[in-house]
Amino acid sequence: MNKEIRDTHRFPPMLVNLAYSFVSVLLLVAYVYIYQYAPLPNSLNDIFLGWTTPFIALVVAAIATLIYFYYYPGDFPRNVWLYLAMGCWFWFVAEVLWVIIDQPISIADALWVCGFVCFTIAFYYQYSIVFPSKKRRIISIAIGAWALAVILPLAVLLVTGTFTFASYINYYYPVADLFVGAAGIALMFVFQGGALLRPWLGLVVFGASDLFYAWAEQTGLYETSDMLTLAIDSTYVAAYMLLGFGFIGHWILINYGLRGRQRS
Repeated sequence: MNKEIRDTHRFPPMLVNLAYSFVSVLLLVAYVYIYQYAPLPNSLNDIFLGWTTPFIALVVAAIATLIYFYYYPGDFPRNVWLYLAMGCWFWFVAEVLWVIIDQPISIADALWVCGFVCFTIAFYYQYSIVFPSKKRRIISIAIGAWALAVILPLAVLLVTGTFTFASYINYYYPVADLFVGAAGIALMFVFQGGALLRPWLGLVVFGASDLFYAWAEQTGLYETSDMLTLAIDSTYVAAYMLLGFGFIGHWILINYGLRGRQRS
């Protein structure tokens, strides 16, 4: 582990957790309040609401990158965090493009898919560390999950007669989110504890938020129900915050261990 970088960050772990939690809750409350009451002048409300998600996505990507640099090139977890960080950066750029382009389908969707690819590779490396003799089986499971994530929403939309490319993309995201989140939850059982579970809980929340968004968009409720739209959008922001909270927890774990003391 990269001791030179690690030793420059001697912050009390509880303080780090509390600071991140406080800022996250404050930002989420401000997001909900501004969404509901629009207290800022002119277009500042839209600017704040539009750029909150890219901002928190940037923070999450930065934390993942920081953790990546904590490992030496020979450390096995380095590849895991390389692809986690890459996936987060893809999503950050996608969020920025989503705000700028503001189209149902755009290059942002390709970047979100690239992020899912990176998360899948990260899981491959994570499980390969634990089960080095089962790499082929891990690859087969990953391919099967990707195939199901691609085919399942397509099959459902075709059967219901509601297929459009935009609706397919909308329903692909929650399925992919839930698969990645489920793979993360499985780590809890692999490691017999929840220390490595926390970074992936956010992806489960992403899945729920994306599923509600796809349903609301399909039924036309997303643009007509302010409370439903607020619930979906604020849950999406909270999912990024939860993902970052999981990354912060891992940063504390590798720096201070389970007892919360700085490692020498």
